[in-house]
Amino acid sequence: MILAGVAFAALASAAAPVSAQQATGAGQEAYSVEDIVVTARRREEAIQDTPIAITAFTQETIQEARIESLADLGRLTPGLIYTPLFGAQNQLPIIRGAAQTFGPLNVGVFLDGVYLSGKAGVDLELNDLERVEIVKGPQSALYGRNTFAGAINYITQRPSSEVYTGSAELTVGDNGLRRGMLSISGPLTDWMAFRLSGFARTFDGFYTSSIDGGQVDFVDNSGASLVVEARPTDRLTATFRTTVSTEDSGQPASNVIRTNSALATPAGASATQQRNLLYLGELPSIAENGITVNTRRTGFEPTDYGQRGDALRTSLTLDYDFDTATLTSISSYSRRKTEYTFDGDNTICDRIGGCPNFGFPFAPAIPFGQSSFGTSSSDDRFVDRSQELRLASTGDQRLQWLIGAFYYANDVRVLAKSQSPLTAAAVATNGIPRSLSQIDSIAVFGSLGYDFSDRLRGSVELRYENEDQSYEQAPSRAGGTGSSALVRNSDQSFEFTTPRVTLDYDLTEDSLLYGTIARGAKAGGFNTNLNITPAQWTYDPEYSWNYEIGLKNTFLDGDLLLNAALFYTDWTDQQVACQNPVTLGGTSTQRTYTCNVGQAQVLGLELDGVWQLTDHLTISGNYAYTDATYSKFVDDSLAATLILAGRPPINFDGNHLPYVPEHKLVISPQYKRDLGNGVTFQARADLAYQSRSFLRADNLQYFGEKTTLDLRVTLRGDDGWRIQAFADNVFDDDTPTAGVRFFDSVNYSVSSPLVTGAGRRQIGVTVGYSF
Repeated sequence: MILAGVAFAALASAAAPVSAQQATGAGQEAYSVEDIVVTARRREEAIQDTPIAITAFTQETIQEARIESLADLGRLTPGLIYTPLFGAQNQLPIIRGAAQTFGPLNVGVFLDGVYLSGKAGVDLELNDLERVEIVKGPQSALYGRNTFAGAINYITQRPSSEVYTGSAELTVGDNGLRRGMLSISGPLTDWMAFRLSGFARTFDGFYTSSIDGGQVDFVDNSGASLVVEARPTDRLTATFRTTVSTEDSGQPASNVIRTNSALATPAGASATQQRNLLYLGELPSIAENGITVNTRRTGFEPTDYGQRGDALRTSLTLDYDFDTATLTSISSYSRRKTEYTFDGDNTICDRIGGCPNFGFPFAPAIPFGQSSFGTSSSDDRFVDRSQELRLASTGDQRLQWLIGAFYYANDVRVLAKSQSPLTAAAVATNGIPRSLSQIDSIAVFGSLGYDFSDRLRGSVELRYENEDQSYEQAPSRAGGTGSSALVRNSDQSFEFTTPRVTLDYDLTEDSLLYGTIARGAKAGGFNTNLNITPAQWTYDPEYSWNYEIGLKNTFLDGDLLLNAALFYTDWTDQQVACQNPVTLGGTSTQRTYTCNVGQAQVLGLELDGVWQLTDHLTISGNYAYTDATYSKFVDDSLAATLILAGRPPINFDGNHLPYVPEHKLVISPQYKRDLGNGVTFQARADLAYQSRSFLRADNLQYFGEKTTLDLRVTLRGDDGWRIQAFADNVFDDDTPTAGVRFFDSVNYSVSSPLVTGAGRRQIGVTVGYSF
């Protein structure tokens, strides 16, 4: 079915837009395929002429397809999977099967060329954007740190320098959805222009608590941005950008799933208190009114449940034209503050007579029907500073070159206020931990490209990076705050050299064949849990070699774009989740840490394009096949459980990497017609399918197949107004796509899946006006 659908749809990129081109008579307009201009290689190129696998969304497509978040990008992009592991503070975009649970992201996310740090800082409200580019494969040579598997670039709209323009938009939907956006832009002087925009979103959420009936996954976010662009001379352009935002959101809509097999006696239980020790099979959906978390404070919580935060991001970009070269400087500073308190156990006691408290025999039992016995809470502060300088050749010379340097500094301060047992000794002796981690990174990079003939071109890119990291952890009470009270103090340094070599050849005027070899590298880091040994405080870098062959084609006089990419990744020293035995104390999540014990291979095929079937009907779509498997994996985390259950050890070799479906297909028919009197009718459907994926490397639990259908119908007036009716997830597919290994705190802390509910059906209407 998948391959047939792929062939029928000609596998067009959902990102490829359709734009008005020419009149056909009788008041009707024809629409044809537009080749998008991208900057993935740090210079402007048509996407069909760029020898890299890229999916790009223009402003028009972002609006037509209602792309508002990282989840929307993940749904429509081949080879990109989005998994919110722990809600807003732990986003996980996965490109080409490079999945991880712990450690930094394998995908670099950038806003106007500035790196966004942390898993909580990458899922921005996507408004006032000119374009989004998803670049696949390692981008370390030009983009830098943590573009191990690819990069996502958010590019905002530039100010209007000649006339005043503006737009306003209001969205109303069910489940309390309200979203407003406003922007205005225009000249300040004959050499300076500005753009001011803002947004606000409120949403009651899809899920409510079965314990107290409160809202769980609610959202109340707002923000504003200012861009000032100055051209004091014909050669110099200076662009200042600043963004402020606030967030008030609820908890992840997650439940612990009770184990269903391998009956045996868990650690801490008597022989008469046997429990199922494993969960096997497909993970169930989560009821909309069945989230087992507290949402209202009972008195002992440090703050209200949910996540709150604010962010300030600023950057200054300078471009100076030397005729034959352009000098670019990007200086940035950002500060984020986040505070969250979640119900840390995601369970409720469902046994008459009470439940064991986290498996600790010395702790009193939890009464039937109660859940107020553990929270996960933290105050975090993030500060990022960066400076990039690059000098790049311009023009159409046979030799193209670029040289650059990059500096990045990151400070993260964390005050962990969790009130679930860490270890009895750690809590009594050290109190609640506070920590400071710092990163200082310096890199130099460059590229050389040469046109060997009118058809054959080649390029070599190289980056050298040196990164220093430090980490300190100390108690916030019970031991003082001086250096003598430090419970952990670690330093480490890394050096990377990441090359990429590309050859591309014009088979015909409309067909480009390319091949690349690239090395990916991602820095190591620190494990911050208390329930680990000193030898486990740090983990090492991971590396990959990536090989890709691609073909980009334009057929039928521009009515059909059809692209294909075949890639292979050899991934070594993989950063994966390991777990200590119960003898170290604490719950399973508190004993989990990052280690370098994995090795994997990823083989994949991606197809995308767009087909203009008639003057008014376009079908776009894409298909990704990803075979991501472990070739070497040593994980003793399940050893004790398997022994208790009388099961043999698991050989992880050949198992699938978590969260990565083998098949992903998107088909997007689009219809446009001029209705006369300056009114245009637009209709779009996005049908997305992905096959099952696994929760963990043991492949014991899996998420089922998922199919969603989104519909949009839009009326536009040539005087700037528009009305769009939309329905997301029309069939209300409730298959969960996010989860982690967790623990069942009312069941002797047996290792159990923690599963997050799916985004449910959403219906609404958007009204907008632009001038």
